[in-house]
Order: sequence, then C-alpha cells, then structure tokens
Amino acid sequence: MAEDDKKISIAIPGEWALKKVLGPTLDTLGEDINKVYQIGRDKIIKVAQRKVKNIEDGASANLRVSRDVFWNGAFTDEGICAEYFGGILASSRSQDGKDDSGVYYVDLIKSLSSAQLRLHYVIYRTLNKLLVSDQTKKELNVGQSTELYAVRLHFASVELQNAELKIDTDLEALYRKGLLHEYKTDLHKIDDEGKGLPYTMVVATTLGIQLFAIANNMLANWREYQIKDFGDYENISLPKYSAFSIDKILEDAGLKK
Repeated sequence: MAEDDKKISIAIPGEWALKKVLGPTLDTLGEDINKVYQIGRDKIIKVAQRKVKNIEDGASANLRVSRDVFWNGAFTDEGICAEYFGGILASSRSQDGKDDSGVYYVDLIKSLSSAQLRLHYVIYRTLNKLLVSDQTKKELNVGQSTELYAVRLHFASVELQNAELKIDTDLEALYRKGLLHEYKTDLHKIDDEGKGLPYTMVVATTLGIQLFAIANNMLANWREYQIKDFGDYENISLPKYSAFSIDKILEDAGLKK
C-alpha cells in the first residue's frame, strides 16, 4: 500500500489531531489503530492534543507508549481515563520519538480502575492546590520522603462518598501501588454528646506526584508540585472541604466551637 493510501485508510474524525500528536509513529501503527475502540481512542487523542503546548512542533509520540496507551486506554469512554492516558501520550512526544519512559506509568494506570484514578486525581489535585496556596510549604522537597510524609491531607469522608469515591476499598488499592504512603479513616469527636466528623487522612508519595504530573504532561515539572498550579480536569469536581488538619476543616465548615 502506498504511503499516502495508508494514511487515507486510517481517516477518522480528528485525523489531523491524530497525525499531529503521534507524528511518524502513526505510520508504524498503521491500520492496527483502527482496531481499538474509536470513541475511547478519540477522547485520548483530544486530551493529548490539549496537553501539548505546540502541536506543530514536529515531534513524534513514542511507539511503545502509543501502543500501550491505545490498547489499554481506548476501551473505555471514562473522562478520567482519557485524561491520564492522554497525558502520558502527550508526554511521550519528542523529536526522535525514542522517549519510552512513560511505559512504566502506563502500567500503573492500566492497573487501576476509573474510580481509583478519579480518587488519585482528587487527592493529588487537592494537595497541589493547598500546597501552592500555603506560603509555609514553598520550600517543601517533594522528592524527599521524610519531608513529604510529614504532610497529612484531610477530607470530610462524606464528601468523598457523595462523589461516589470508594474510600473503603480504593484507598487500599492506591496504597498497594505505592501511590499513598499512609491513609486512615476515622471519626473525630466534636462534642461530649457523641457528635463527630467522619474523616479521611492521606499521606502522598513521590510516585503519586509523578503520576499526577505525567498525566498533565508536566513530568519535567514534578519537583515544582508545591509551587506550580497543575490545573483542573474538566467535569471532575473537588471536595469543598480539605485541609492539613481536622481543626481547619471544622473551622471552614463552621463546626468548631
């Protein structure tokens, strides 16, 4: 098949974006890319395109990363999956297409359910926002475990549950994958009458930060996680109440006497 005919044979909605994101890697993948679920695939491409600063830079996505992203990420139309797989696809682009460092992160993502990915996003995006807004955390070294493990992030459990996040099982999944160093769900007593606030506490890991960074095509900036706003994902809201202490959550919610 002639080269031009080969390109025409994979014509799809968003073909231009597909060519620009993948570059020459598209020719290698050829018609195999048509075998994957098109809706999920196109969502990944759309996200990757959005996360590339200059789509006209002539870069090529890495072949190994591209193959794994499409075969593992295109068979779902969940927006959070598109965000993570699309971010890794975008981050694999380079002038020679040889950067396959994203393969490790693809393996992590494909081992998590969409709900677990959403929980990971909620935790690490919330932590990112709180750190950036806290002047006392500017010197935090997120690559130093002893410093990072001292930061304890708290949520009101009811907010996580109302967002259909399965904290009773999915926190353990993130912990087992090295994406959390520690977590705890408990009841904080408010008064002597037995009233209390069910809360969730988590401690982040460097790997968790790196996964969040690569999903935003910002792996090169992961060490700036505490000072650089990594941005929000579309249609995924964050809990209203979150803080580095239970007392701050109670204060913000007007529950502290």
